[in-house]
Amino acid sequence: MPDPTSHIPPDASAGEAGSHHLLACPHCKAVYDTNESMEGKRVRCRVCGHVWREDSLAAEKVADALAGAVSHWSQVGSTLLSAADHASSVGRLVAQTGRDSRPPAGEYVGRRIGRYEVKAIIGQGAMGYVYEALDVELKRTVALKILPIRADHRETLGQKLFLQEARTAARLQHPNIVTVFDVGQTDDTLYLAMELVHGVTLMALVKARGALPVAQACFILAHTARALSVGHAGGVVHRDVKPGNILLNESGLVKLTDFGLADVAGDDGIGVIEGVALGTPGWISPEVARGERATPASDIYGVGLTLYFALTGKRLIKAKTKSAMMEIQKNARSINPADLPSFWPAELRDILARCLAADAADRYQSAEILATELIRIAGTLATASPGDAKTLDIGEKRSSGNWIIAILVLGVMAVAGFFAWKNWF
Repeated sequence: MPDPTSHIPPDASAGEAGSHHLLACPHCKAVYDTNESMEGKRVRCRVCGHVWREDSLAAEKVADALAGAVSHWSQVGSTLLSAADHASSVGRLVAQTGRDSRPPAGEYVGRRIGRYEVKAIIGQGAMGYVYEALDVELKRTVALKILPIRADHRETLGQKLFLQEARTAARLQHPNIVTVFDVGQTDDTLYLAMELVHGVTLMALVKARGALPVAQACFILAHTARALSVGHAGGVVHRDVKPGNILLNESGLVKLTDFGLADVAGDDGIGVIEGVALGTPGWISPEVARGERATPASDIYGVGLTLYFALTGKRLIKAKTKSAMMEIQKNARSINPADLPSFWPAELRDILARCLAADAADRYQSAEILATELIRIAGTLATASPGDAKTLDIGEKRSSGNWIIAILVLGVMAVAGFFAWKNWF
């Protein structure tokens, strides 16, 4: 049964005069009108029984925190990036690539899986749901990813990806990479316990708030590049860098997640599947779209696509179908800095163009160097005084404009005065 502390919203018709809060079930879309804010609380739907933690204001909180984090970080200087890294913690989990049987919504809520009591659903992936759960032994709340095991116990691609994610994330110890606490198996499920903090993905943030300021976008992707650099040093290519796999907590800090598709050197996991481009259509590099093996430069291309999305709120690769996206990416051409928005800093346009070079050899070969260059731009923009810059630009134009206006006014006044004097006398 669902946790008895879960709040049950009233019927839609039960609202009274006064403060109203509309609440929608993320599963069946039933809408409730309640006098009480459910933000941050576990809620159970009367219609379908779905249990979730309401966090509709999470994007707003993250956006405000991100602005503060960038400002504070830039005041201290680029060395703060390291300190910020060590304060990072993971937000919600995102979709896992690989399709298997999916349990019915809420099937595990209220159950105990291993040493974890499942409390609520916090995310949904291609293979199933991610849950908020209580570790009854350590008394801490975790994010629990659950994958059902086939009745015949035959290992599936989904199970391989699931276990690979656990192994890979466990070997990459870095504050900007999700921490794995535990992995285990019961009679009918595999489970993966990770650290949990409430927040949103970069995808959700941009959808909710629109394109990000340049300093904030660079701040986020600098942290992402730092996480990738640790993986690359350990022989791990992520292969699925995209906005949905970059997490932001309510302190504005960043963490990369979902290593289920990673290519790990020396591992017998998922390296290359013949005829299949591993990654998400619209977010992979040209060589991966062509079925070639991913390299660190392939992750750099993903950073470029994600940075473009954060700065514009739009995908660079757009098509009506996934297959059409793949065809576009197979034949993608390099980006010319001159084709990017002119109001972006020239250095930023150069960085994006280098990340999005069609030939992998022309891209950054070090994610750490890319992070450093993004740090420099974010720090410069965040510490500069936009007000002073605008005053200088407008002031120069106003200066010349004001002299012209003054001369014209004086001329008109002189002519008017002349005719007035003549008429008077």
